[in-house]
Amino acid sequence: MKRSLYVLIAALLLVSLVACMAACGEDEEAPATTAATQGPETTAAPAGDAKVLRMAVPWPVGDPVTDNIEQNFINPFNEAQTQYRIELHAAGALLALPDSFESVRTRTVEIAGWPTAVFGSIVPEFNLAELPFSVNSIEADAEFNAMMTPIYDAALTANHNMKTVYNFTCQGLDVISKEPVKTLDDWNGLLCQTISPVTASVVKLLGGAGVAQDFSEGYQSLQKGVIEATLQSGSMVIMFKLNEVAKNITRCYLTPASIGAWINLDVYNEMPDDIKAIFDKCGQDAQKTINANMVTLYHENYETMESVGMEVYPLPGAEREKWAEKLQPYADELLGLVEPAVAEQVKQVTEQLDEQFPYQD
Repeated sequence: MKRSLYVLIAALLLVSLVACMAACGEDEEAPATTAATQGPETTAAPAGDAKVLRMAVPWPVGDPVTDNIEQNFINPFNEAQTQYRIELHAAGALLALPDSFESVRTRTVEIAGWPTAVFGSIVPEFNLAELPFSVNSIEADAEFNAMMTPIYDAALTANHNMKTVYNFTCQGLDVISKEPVKTLDDWNGLLCQTISPVTASVVKLLGGAGVAQDFSEGYQSLQKGVIEATLQSGSMVIMFKLNEVAKNITRCYLTPASIGAWINLDVYNEMPDDIKAIFDKCGQDAQKTINANMVTLYHENYETMESVGMEVYPLPGAEREKWAEKLQPYADELLGLVEPAVAEQVKQVTEQLDEQFPYQD
């Protein structure tokens, strides 16, 4: 009887040990990250010992910005070599937007993307990404972003231990509002969401009352009456369904808008030269392709917004000039925060783009 009992116990222990080993084997084969942080399956790691570069972005999977970053930068880099792979962490899952700059600088994360001007208080050159009325159209904005890339890169490599990967237009800022905004008088006391130091000053100088918030908070704030208007691109209007809480859009290209990505400089410098060359080319190609995609999307967005019941009001050129005149001293102030040679370079660029791409009502 005892012998039978011992045999039964031994058998049970053996079964338990086999089950434990199988479970451990499954754990070893499981992905290192969850879907919430990894993003789309196409950014998953190839087999091997590739070094992981985590890329944090605030935009969700499915957003045109995230999709463009994945398809035109991350995937081409991961497919072009096997020593490194970029791992996408979307929707702020890895870190919050306000922490992005410091996280890249200190190597807490290897790469991060953000709306360029968000950190204009740290990098004065970033403010120029939203220089009021510096461009007249999405086409000019795309050119402007490409011309600003070396300016941003010089400031970051010299002072902030990071390097520019790319930057591209995110379609400029229009006024989305509950009530129509057609003249300067309509700005008086207007409660308007602001998403950067530049937009806060723009709203104030036009006569509104700025409410500083993350761009993703616009829907709820409009719905609850915390704000009456927001400055957004068409893609953000569609992505966050702002048409449900605000029916009016004033098309005016109030400021250009830029999105960029930056890599920790130490991480970049540790790459072998051949990998650096691939990384740089992927960044340059992504900037060119995404700029072109954003130009196309910009024009499509107005048709989409009208189809969901929004009233699109093209601001007349004469009225736009009045708004620009109000903001000219502030534009001069922003240019005064950077080196005179940089300011002069930007002035020449914007004058060239103004002639090449005049404003169309």
